[in-house]
Amino acid sequence: MAEEVEERVVAAMRQLGFNATDAKAYLALLKQHPATGYELATRSGVPRSAIYNVLKRLQGLGLINAVNEKPARYVPLPPQKLFQLLETRFGRNLESLKEGLEALNEEPNGSVTWTVEGYEAMLEQAEQLVGKAKQRVVASLWGREAEQLQKAFEEAVERGVEVVLFSFTPLPDEVGTQFSYGIEPADLEEHWEHRIVLLVDKQNLLVGRAEETSDNRAVVTDEVSLIEMAISNLVLDLTLFGERLKVDVSHVVESLTGWLAPVEALLEKSRK
Repeated sequence: MAEEVEERVVAAMRQLGFNATDAKAYLALLKQHPATGYELATRSGVPRSAIYNVLKRLQGLGLINAVNEKPARYVPLPPQKLFQLLETRFGRNLESLKEGLEALNEEPNGSVTWTVEGYEAMLEQAEQLVGKAKQRVVASLWGREAEQLQKAFEEAVERGVEVVLFSFTPLPDEVGTQFSYGIEPADLEEHWEHRIVLLVDKQNLLVGRAEETSDNRAVVTDEVSLIEMAISNLVLDLTLFGERLKVDVSHVVESLTGWLAPVEALLEKSRK
């Protein structure tokens, strides 16, 4: 169990720009300190020929500190302070990046559609979209993806955003308004791949596959015609759900069709 935790921490630190030897040396020191370079090389598995360059780099980054000179012994920055340091450092870098990119970016003349490749990347995009929602989030998805996005949905509800979830499979703990057929995922997987349709404020849409693979592909768009097609699909799914299970879905369907052309009113007008 401890080895699995350490592997996850090393992987996370590598995602943040540290190399494996940086992470291993810091973790070895965190588990037992203060320690000399020789002791850390023995405990961490970092070669003795490399350990002092690693320690010098970690000192420069502010992750460790030397407390004695002969021989030098090191102590780690406590985890909470390390988190605060990285949060400040990355926040500052991200803000600088944002300002620079916005200064260079030319505003698009029309709508933007781009492809998201990879399951984790798809979930990150979904979380980001839900996190920006101001009025309403409507999603058709499987229970597995609903669980992955549950925290984002809950935070949206807390902000006063209306969240509506539809699924053919069971959904996780109640959040927002839910409509579920409750079909076992294994039974449904014999016929369909995991899919997701996520509509946010009638302004942004994520739609595509939701398979746990690196080549999973989904699309994020603000193209009006694609958004209207997604709304029509959601309306159809909800209407059939209501008819099959004798459930009143009119309040949700009416709110969605309100985003489309007023067909009933136009038909009545044409009959006069």
